[in-house]
Amino acid sequence: MNVCQLTVANAADSRQESRAAWWLGWLLAPVDIASLVAFRVAFGAIACWWAVDYMVRGRLQVAYINPQFHFTFYGFDWVRPWPDVGMYLHFVVLAFAGLAIATGFFYRVATLVFAVGLTYVFLLDRTNYQNHYYLLVLTSWLLFLLPLNGDWSVEALDRNAVRSHTVPRWMLWLVRFHIALPYVFGGLAKFEMDWFAGAPLRQTLAAHATWPLIGPWLLDERIVQGFIWGGLLLDLGAVPLLLWRPTRIPAYLVCVAFHLLNSQLFSIHIFPWFMLAATTLFFEPDWPRRLLRAERLPTSLPVPVAWRSLHIRARVSVALLGAYCLFHCVWPLRHHIYPGPASWTEQGHFFAWRMMLRGKTVGIRYYLTDTETGQTQLVDPRPILSPIQVGTFPRDPEMILHLAHHIRDENRRRNGREAEVRALVLTSLNGRKPQLQIDPNVDLAKEPRGFHPRPWILPLVESLPEVPWTVPLADWERHVELPSLSFLRPQRPDRPQQPSAQSVLGTIPLSPQLAPTGNQVRRS
Repeated sequence: MNVCQLTVANAADSRQESRAAWWLGWLLAPVDIASLVAFRVAFGAIACWWAVDYMVRGRLQVAYINPQFHFTFYGFDWVRPWPDVGMYLHFVVLAFAGLAIATGFFYRVATLVFAVGLTYVFLLDRTNYQNHYYLLVLTSWLLFLLPLNGDWSVEALDRNAVRSHTVPRWMLWLVRFHIALPYVFGGLAKFEMDWFAGAPLRQTLAAHATWPLIGPWLLDERIVQGFIWGGLLLDLGAVPLLLWRPTRIPAYLVCVAFHLLNSQLFSIHIFPWFMLAATTLFFEPDWPRRLLRAERLPTSLPVPVAWRSLHIRARVSVALLGAYCLFHCVWPLRHHIYPGPASWTEQGHFFAWRMMLRGKTVGIRYYLTDTETGQTQLVDPRPILSPIQVGTFPRDPEMILHLAHHIRDENRRRNGREAEVRALVLTSLNGRKPQLQIDPNVDLAKEPRGFHPRPWILPLVESLPEVPWTVPLADWERHVELPSLSFLRPQRPDRPQQPSAQSVLGTIPLSPQLAPTGNQVRRS
């Protein structure tokens, strides 16, 4: 390499280092803490409201105390609810922790207690999963890590307390990053044919057609198309439009209307109100001071910071922070590595911000076959499940498998014998004609749980119809061709004739509340 080439290379390296130093200095530069503090107050108040509402409305009792079985996440089977009044005490602690977060009282202890306590509740049962609970868990741990008690807090009133009116800019952007996740990935997930066809959105709107004044308008195709394209464009455009000053106010007003409408159309609890508060983080960091006409802090330009000048611990922290953000950009896309659409297989559906994309009606029936006697009977799990669980678990093959394992284990505990467990599952996705979702001849008791692809999940073959399937669930078996069940074999001639597989299926109605016990058949 000659002198000229070496000079050019050195100049290019110098420019790159200069840009990197500028960006690093920009991230480390102080910004007003006011917007983050306002978010802390709102988060704590909403968290307290959520915990109290769970107790007052009885959802705590139904979701975590009444069921005798819980659909835990894989690897977290050891997480169990507190017995009896213990769950109420747990939520009382969460309510007080939320209140302490809002007021900035014992902030570090309160944020840690709430983060641990909320994560515990989140892991108790998959049937209670919602994207906003996942977002609350992530945010609660952020609040524990970030020093948002330096201003407008009870602790800041103490003369000996360490007060701070600013935080490094990266802290603000880290919280913004988490709030942007449901917007951005919620929009990307909508690039599916079912969404553009209006399913299940059209069915959801039709369910509110009885509303006064606006109800009939929800059936208008122009309104449906407005929701389809409006929802997509809002999710993808909200963050950039909120960050750009000329469009910030109009974009926020649209977000307000969007979340208020969602609060009426969908059962998503505190999510609209949480997002209304969180979206204000995209305003200027000092917006609360401007609103209250308080004294504004002086601003200064970022000073470039060389990477080599950072302490080793700071470098490690920056690397870990980058890896953390990269993980949250890749993890929601993992459903692409699994065969079949995520709305059908459910693999990669959780923790991916896939919202309002699938509506499922499911009929399910469990068969337990004693391996010694060959006797097959139906199993009714309803006594050990809550209505929430019964209405949710059949749409997810992972939860169907988990309950099959529980049925096997309970039979082993009571009878001391091994058993095979199979399930007949008919599923209608987004108004399609029902079809088998899993292979009914596969012994689920032998299938392992985990994150691997599941060959026993049958491919989705039914196409999306122009007119949604409306046949009542109890009549499905008269309209859907049922498979032959290999484990229901004809009896030997010297034994009383038992019903054939088809006649047995025809006498036991499929139901979203599962099937009653009885109607046993034998196999040789």
